Amino acid sequence: MGAKHSTNDDFALMNPEQGIYVICDGVSEGGKGRFAAEFVAKQIQEKLVEANRYLKNYKEPLPGPRKLQRMQEFLVEAFSNAQKNLLILSQQNSNYKDSHCTCITVWVDHQFAILGHLGDSRAYLYRSGKIYTLTKDHKGYDELIKMGKTPEEAAAYPLAGAVSRAFGSNFTIPDMLLIEFQPKDILMMATDGLYNPLSSGQGLPQLVEVMLAGKDLKPVADQCARASGDDATLIEVQFPDAGTDKPPLFAADRIQLISEMPISKYFDYAQQSHVAALCQVEEYQAGSVVVQEGTEGETLYIVAKGTLEILIKGQFIAYKKPGEFIGEVTLIQQGKRTATAVSKEDVVLLSLKRQDLYDSFKNDLEFERNFYKGLLDMVLDRLIIQGREIAKMKSV
Repeated sequence: MGAKHSTNDDFALMNPEQGIYVICDGVSEGGKGRFAAEFVAKQIQEKLVEANRYLKNYKEPLPGPRKLQRMQEFLVEAFSNAQKNLLILSQQNSNYKDSHCTCITVWVDHQFAILGHLGDSRAYLYRSGKIYTLTKDHKGYDELIKMGKTPEEAAAYPLAGAVSRAFGSNFTIPDMLLIEFQPKDILMMATDGLYNPLSSGQGLPQLVEVMLAGKDLKPVADQCARASGDDATLIEVQFPDAGTDKPPLFAADRIQLISEMPISKYFDYAQQSHVAALCQVEEYQAGSVVVQEGTEGETLYIVAKGTLEILIKGQFIAYKKPGEFIGEVTLIQQGKRTATAVSKEDVVLLSLKRQDLYDSFKNDLEFERNFYKGLLDMVLDRLIIQGREIAKMKSV
């Protein structure tokens, strides 16, 4: 608890059996913020417990990406339901009027998780000695940057430091992120009362050292609360065994492949992670037909291991090696395959379906915009190269 408040306005909820972790930070004084934080966290947990029961009893197991998309839809519904019920309660009882809070929720399913975020609490991922920020703050400054304002213009805005999205007031669809974990990953969820004293991330490496040493984290939170005067909350979730069944590709391998694609030119690490979690890993033996010329296509394939041989009307055209891809046109529009791809040797591929990608756009306009910016750059680069080749042919 920080000295700024008469009550501790943070509320943390952990339900490892159901894979549910929630932090809500009350933004109203007089106990109303604390009430909103606890109310929203418990409302979200209730809905996600119901969703877990539904998914467990579903008539047929959903394939990986479809299950993750369904979980994302459930989490959006849980946020919306909590907002609706909080507003109804505040309208019916004046004691709860102006009850607001921010929220960050992580819902874990095996080595995957859905992260829902509204406000200025943050999630960090510690992986292989590096710390990645997975969320973007919902404050006036950050929203203006997304709109294209310069940092100087955004900083001069009168409400640059104000929370722009919160339960009980200016609620909008929360940011959603898919995450895939690998062994020894650590996920950290923290309120601004904890990360602000750490200089927005500069002190996090020291915090990780405390975690890895198995030391008590409460003194760190207490120290941050004293430094900032604000309530400080931290949830640490470790994944020591995620993916230890030795899959063909770990999460970091997937993300690396995604990051090297032209269409991900404008993605940050969190967006690359999201796309990587949407991808399926497919393995083919040497001589297998991966795609057939003339058939309908809806899937992008990225070569992770091995080599693909590309044929048009039976004639060899090119090889596709690790890091290269085929079928990018299918992410734009439905159509027939213009070539056949055969595995020259045993191959491992990442596959991304158009519908899975487009479903993600519904909850993240910035993600959609960055995808199309990268796609446009890729198309323009190809047109420029083709134009130069044509000019050379004419000059000869």
